[in-house]
Amino acid sequence: MSPARWTDVLEDHLGRWAVPYLTRGLVAMNAGAWLLNLASPGFTSILKLDPNLIRQGEFWRLLTFLFVPPNSAHPIFLLLFLWFLWSIGDALEEVWGSFHLNLFFLVGILAVVLTAFFWDSTPVNPFYLYNSLFLAFATTLPDQKVFFFPIPIPISVRWVAGISSGLLFLPAFFEISLLPGILAGLAGYLAFYLPPFLAGWIERFRSR
Repeated sequence: MSPARWTDVLEDHLGRWAVPYLTRGLVAMNAGAWLLNLASPGFTSILKLDPNLIRQGEFWRLLTFLFVPPNSAHPIFLLLFLWFLWSIGDALEEVWGSFHLNLFFLVGILAVVLTAFFWDSTPVNPFYLYNSLFLAFATTLPDQKVFFFPIPIPISVRWVAGISSGLLFLPAFFEISLLPGILAGLAGYLAFYLPPFLAGWIERFRSR
């Protein structure tokens, strides 16, 4: 069950179409794309979200942009990123169920694609979408501990999420064109957590 009640209604009608272990598939595709790009530099260029090329018929880009790993990532950091994505995806799927995790990604994907089409100058980066998954993990399981090499001290994921969220928006202060892409990447998080937050705030206001 997700934190947003509206998703439960959709699950009653569409739950049977859910794809289990979605993040594991994304991890595999990111790893595969990285290896193919290593063997054939420039390979990932055919996967990126490019509205102009999509209008010309390259419709696979509507989905394959999710498979583009950071080109500058060192293999060790890429491995850590994929392991972390696998871990938090499995944890959220265990709490929410496959359908809600699928829906979380679908909302984010649609928001990113629409933003790319309506604001052509907005850089498209799947990192923001994956970061929204981390924020969801931190909000759902705030007391989980994480370790960051070389610091051998467990840190509550809520603090890590708070710091990463601040850093996420920092570039937008220097380049405002990044803001629509960042907000689009967070669309799934906002759709899942903003309604119950507002409902709780209104309830507290009424009880005063």
